[in-house]
Amino acid sequence: MSGSLNHRPSSPSEWDAVYSFGTPPWDSGSPSKELVRVLDEQKFTPGPVLELGCGTGTNAVYMTKRGFEITAIDCSAIAIERARQRAEQQNALINFILGDAFELAKTLSPFSLIFDIGFYHSIRERSVSKHLDLLWRLTIPGSYYLTLAGNADDKSEGGPPRVSESEVRNELGRLFDVVQIREFVFDSPNRPEGYLGWSCLMRRPDTAGV
Repeated sequence: MSGSLNHRPSSPSEWDAVYSFGTPPWDSGSPSKELVRVLDEQKFTPGPVLELGCGTGTNAVYMTKRGFEITAIDCSAIAIERARQRAEQQNALINFILGDAFELAKTLSPFSLIFDIGFYHSIRERSVSKHLDLLWRLTIPGSYYLTLAGNADDKSEGGPPRVSESEVRNELGRLFDVVQIREFVFDSPNRPEGYLGWSCLMRRPDTAGV
């Protein structure tokens, strides 16, 4: 999720309102270049993957075509409907779920990889511990977590919520070991040069506590 909004949505109805006006500023219609890079470099064994805040399903469809078993969650009914249409058009079998990720986390089985663009950097402003509880429930030792988040070193106007590298390490480090944190650029139709982000790949160790 990238791009600029004057008001950050916080409820399903607000997210629906954003999608009802057309294409949100973070919805490029193409797979994330950073996601592609990480998958190419890490060579994960295809397995069950959860995407948090999947939007219209671009990345979920891409990962499915690479052999992963995708469950994709979003709270916006409009986004999920567009995602299902995209998957159907591209013959991609994906388990799309409309709902609250924190409630769904109580019933879903763990995943080998959890991925999000913007879920962490948005939810952390309200509750880091709630997000860590979700990740605890949905991972096991050896599971990976990849989040793409806004970078606090970017001082430009607009763009996604931002977090510093030290905040990432202090917050997500309560549950995960850091595999890689690197800078990258979010593509944005609103800003040709994009917005600076963090690509954060984490792995849950054999023992961990929140």
